[in-house]
Amino acid sequence: MKPRSTEHGQAMVEFLIIIPVLIILIFGAVQAALIYSTKNGLNYATFQAARIGSMNSAQYSDMRRGLLRGMYPMFSQFPENERMERTALEVDNFVLITRVSPSTAMFADYEEDHEDLLGDGETRLAIRNSNLMYHRNDDSDLSLQDANLLKIRVQYCMRLIVPMVEHLLSSASAFNHRQTVASFREVSRETTSEYEAVCRGRRGFVVTSEATVRMQSPASYDEDYCGNRMLCP
Repeated sequence: MKPRSTEHGQAMVEFLIIIPVLIILIFGAVQAALIYSTKNGLNYATFQAARIGSMNSAQYSDMRRGLLRGMYPMFSQFPENERMERTALEVDNFVLITRVSPSTAMFADYEEDHEDLLGDGETRLAIRNSNLMYHRNDDSDLSLQDANLLKIRVQYCMRLIVPMVEHLLSSASAFNHRQTVASFREVSRETTSEYEAVCRGRRGFVVTSEATVRMQSPASYDEDYCGNRMLCP
């Protein structure tokens, strides 16, 4: 029979071995719940961005407005008079939008002149949004109906706040984001690398959401923001 003091010493050693693992599991569960909540909020915000973008020629400024509206509830921990400012700060610094469709190739195949498209009196090239069945380009592999689908991918670098877990997940997030880079066009690599560096420096985790809606207005390329605030493959 072991002496009582030896049993106590053994129990203490076992406790010291298991407690760090237990703490990491508890902290990990808390951070996972926060990521899940952020993912749900981002799904809603992405749909809002796509919906508003579809009604406003797929312009970045309007999709940003949809993101602000959709992500606003995600920052309810801030005072109401600061919440919109905080939301705008997150969107402008830690959100990357990729307009998957219409693609650059679709614009090349189907864009045509539209007068006063954005209400500024200027004529712009855009993909028509009417009589879709009666217009086709025999040289294109894609139909005009395909070109009238707005699909966006939104990546949000959420800040990890749970101790210890932030180091593990931020490393995993950087790895996952490097895998995603390969799907972006070469001309957009600069924007992507800057975003990755910002997120890594923030100890963030990249949460991704996608939404697809049918265009409700002619889609315009948006030269002001493509390759800058928005990726346009």
